[in-house]
Amino acid sequence: MGEHLKTIHQLEHYRSQSFISLEAQYEAFKRMFGCCVHEGNIETINDFIRFDSEPFILSNSNMKVLQFLVEQEWYFKQNLKECLAVLYLVIGHCHYFNINLEQAKKYYRIASNYALQYENYSLLSLAMNNYNASQIDKLPDDVFWDISKIPAIFLKLGTANDEQYLIVRFIAHIEISLKLDKVQYAENIFSKYFTDYEFKKDSRVDLQVRVLRGKIHFQKGEYELAIEILHEVLVICMEMNFNKDLVQVCYNLITKSYKMLNEESLSRKMEQYQARFQRRLETDKRYIEKYIKTFNDKEHEGDEYFTAPLPRFKLDGECLLSDIANDGYTLVLVDCKVRANGKDALNDIIYLINDKMMLEMKEFIIASTRIDNSTIGYIIRLQEQFTDTLCAKVFHKIREHYPKNDSVLEAIYFAAVNNKENGLHSYEKCLDMAYAYIYYELYK
Repeated sequence: MGEHLKTIHQLEHYRSQSFISLEAQYEAFKRMFGCCVHEGNIETINDFIRFDSEPFILSNSNMKVLQFLVEQEWYFKQNLKECLAVLYLVIGHCHYFNINLEQAKKYYRIASNYALQYENYSLLSLAMNNYNASQIDKLPDDVFWDISKIPAIFLKLGTANDEQYLIVRFIAHIEISLKLDKVQYAENIFSKYFTDYEFKKDSRVDLQVRVLRGKIHFQKGEYELAIEILHEVLVICMEMNFNKDLVQVCYNLITKSYKMLNEESLSRKMEQYQARFQRRLETDKRYIEKYIKTFNDKEHEGDEYFTAPLPRFKLDGECLLSDIANDGYTLVLVDCKVRANGKDALNDIIYLINDKMMLEMKEFIIASTRIDNSTIGYIIRLQEQFTDTLCAKVFHKIREHYPKNDSVLEAIYFAAVNNKENGLHSYEKCLDMAYAYIYYELYK
């Protein structure tokens, strides 16, 4: 009892803090997560994972919390089976908000099974609602319309405290009603449940309801009103760098609205913005898959071409990159992108890069590893500037073998992060910054 009260006080303190950055909040989240799991109260763990993970899920950095939660899966299966439903639910959220709907659907289905097994009906309602949302374009519309009513029924089997979440379950039902051209019916449901309900301004549900209102105006042919509402939401989401799914919907409906108003120049401009955003989504999806695969995929762990398997490399990194003595250490990532016809050549390219790296800076390389199919990691005892210079020489030599415009090697993405120069005291933080640099190269 005393330990539970201690955890409650720690949670109250965590939730009352104003963090200087999302990164600082995430570090505190992980510590608090450990405290909750150690104490072992099922209700506390479920609530913490479900609600306190939201800031990271909705942000563009949600791959961090996604990887963190995937790492907890084995322990939960062994010790916290009653928390598996919410764990899989939030993993599904991470995929959903990165528009990776197939993976989202997979985890929502698993979450539904565990929620039903442990008779957590409010969680079952939420998992089913999101499962339905993730396959809105997969099922026949009339079938989906009937199915979309079910989550609210399960929610009514939950506790009195779940009542505040009831109206959110109608969003998918209203959306499919609009798709079936049941506009008046959808508007009536919206007016009954949403018009007078106050949501926290610019919260996820507030923005979601505003988009729903924009959809209703669009469906009624009130295109100027639809553009006005959806543009407000689009600006908020872009400025706050979150809710990618809503950004995608806003772009799509604003573009269509301009077309219906015969504003061709504005419609074309919106199409260009939307295409750019879509390319970024595809890139994010690729790197999220890479990030998670790094943890789960053991295929390249024993690649003897490198000095250390990945687990040993991580241990070396955790030790060395926490040391900022002298010039510190530099974590290097080299990521190769081959053309569609070049997958069979990828191993040869990876090994050639490693050969050239070892020839150029063997005396400075402390450890090397195959992080995944297309990525090499190095820990180097050099400052960033010297590392950049030597790596540039290596990549020039690689291009002699694989010319940029006349080979299967489409691109080499490279990042070097020195722990001392950047004030980073852990392998994880250096790795995050290295991936951020690679993102920049992809997006610029």
